[in-house]
Amino acid sequence: MTKLETDSLLLKTLYKDSASMVLDFYKDNKEIFEPWEPERANNFYTLAYQKASLSAEYHLMLEGKLLRYWVFLKDNPNQIIGSVCFQNFLMGPYRNCSLGYKFDYRYHHQGYAYKSVRKGIEYMFEQRHMHRIEAYIMPNNLPSIRLIERLHFHFEGLSISYAKIAGKWTNHNCYALINPKEIL
Repeated sequence: MTKLETDSLLLKTLYKDSASMVLDFYKDNKEIFEPWEPERANNFYTLAYQKASLSAEYHLMLEGKLLRYWVFLKDNPNQIIGSVCFQNFLMGPYRNCSLGYKFDYRYHHQGYAYKSVRKGIEYMFEQRHMHRIEAYIMPNNLPSIRLIERLHFHFEGLSISYAKIAGKWTNHNCYALINPKEIL
């Protein structure tokens, strides 16, 4: 599925020809994204890197290993306002994946993240038949925790030294959402 829609948003996959939009999105939000993410490659903020990244993601999507939607306002389809990503797919008896998201600071607290993530979850449960979606969030990322709890994810515990963020191994809260049609 390359495109999803809400009343006001368009979620779509992008290809390497959209690298300049992606680069602008990351440059504009560098200060707010970097404290929550792994250290960036030296050339991350270059057009060449973003083209290569979008190309690699496209191939991972074709292989069924990742699904990233870039989020746009319907009335401004030329500016990325966010991203919703599903990855680490486990199939077979697990039907599980991980969720990640990020939104432009100018669009925080307006409901766009909620609508976008909810639409992505709906697609993953109804079309991809996932049973479980996990989200790992640093304990001090309160806005992200509020969002995930509003989406009815349940806290499952603390994952010690889960990911290397900004050069340090950090703990993350583990949250999970079970497909409501498959709850025992």
